[in-house]
Amino acid sequence: MNLRDKLKRYEKNNKSSPSMKENRDYLNKKIFPNTIIKNEQGKYLKTQKIYSKDYQHGLYEMNKFFEELNVYSLKQITNTDTQMKKEGIKDNILFIDTETTGLMGGTGTVAFLIGVGYFKDNDFFIEQYLMRDYDEENAMLNDIKKLLLSFDIIVSFNGKSFDLPLIQTRLILNRLKMPDFNLHVDLLHSARRIWSFLDSCSLKSLENNVLNFKRIDDIEGYLIPSIFFRFIEVKDLELLKPVLEHNSYDILSLVTLFTHLKEIHLGKHKKLNSHEFFHMGRIKEKQKEFENCIKYLKKAVETAQENDIKYRAYKKLSWQYKRINQYEKAVEIWQKMIKERGAVIFPYVEMAKYLEHKQKDYKKALYYTEEAEKLLDKNKMNTKNHKCNAEKIEHRRSRLLKRLERS
Repeated sequence: MNLRDKLKRYEKNNKSSPSMKENRDYLNKKIFPNTIIKNEQGKYLKTQKIYSKDYQHGLYEMNKFFEELNVYSLKQITNTDTQMKKEGIKDNILFIDTETTGLMGGTGTVAFLIGVGYFKDNDFFIEQYLMRDYDEENAMLNDIKKLLLSFDIIVSFNGKSFDLPLIQTRLILNRLKMPDFNLHVDLLHSARRIWSFLDSCSLKSLENNVLNFKRIDDIEGYLIPSIFFRFIEVKDLELLKPVLEHNSYDILSLVTLFTHLKEIHLGKHKKLNSHEFFHMGRIKEKQKEFENCIKYLKKAVETAQENDIKYRAYKKLSWQYKRINQYEKAVEIWQKMIKERGAVIFPYVEMAKYLEHKQKDYKKALYYTEEAEKLLDKNKMNTKNHKCNAEKIEHRRSRLLKRLERS
């Protein structure tokens, strides 16, 4: 049998094979509402769902997102200055999240599902762009590029490190150019500035611990690549339904997290814990809003249930009072620290500095210096930078003794 006859037999067998026929069709076409989108590059699948302004996801209804949404609140959330190119912020923000064939990135990783969310006429639209096989990627990416061009602000979670670089890579590989946008708000960085004290700052952790949202029967993210590969084999859209739901949860949680960050930064959300108050104090310090910094640090002290966070808040608060020359309030804090937690050298050293340089009371300054020295020796096994601290204290002690001799 020659090669031509073998090929004819193979073609005949394939036509009669029911498994091959099934593999060319997509099973469960109506398992979720979808539309087949066709453009010059090919076709792909798209879903859309609309949420009304009173729809609640976790802590907030959707309409809470609109309140006091302006350049100032954006600056507070992102901790950067930004100039808007287009008028109107609410309808100019695109939330984006991807589901991919791998979690490590790289040129071999493909975003097979790109979910986006945006506000229009006070409703929130979630659209999901789905390539059902690799030959649909180019068509999907062409429309994603057009969508990105129509928004000035992109909001993601870890998108600066993963989602957007991945989309850019796939666009380049498909001979397309990544569109420019004015501002990328990566909420992971904004969240870490406040909630770094949590065991994890993942979106799921923030949902459970901060946003008051619990996912029910949600698929774990690490399973998603294998589900897509299974879908490629059997063409059963039912397999992708939990992936689409997972992606929708991610996008809705981005809106809630953005809203919550806005409310906190604008001082609208009062029920913060001591850790949140403390980290807000740190943020305001970096923004040089020292009055607000002091306000948050005082709240951290008042609400602290743990000695560690109370100590950290006391320490930073005393520095703020020093900065504005309110030494009497700083001294009051150092005395409280000595009374409440006498096993740390910081308040003793600060009292010694104050008494030496501001009050010129060298005798009392020497007392606090020697107390700091005793504490340091007592806890030298548990004290960081013991040698450096010991040298500084000894230097101060020697200087004070000389001053006392001269006086």
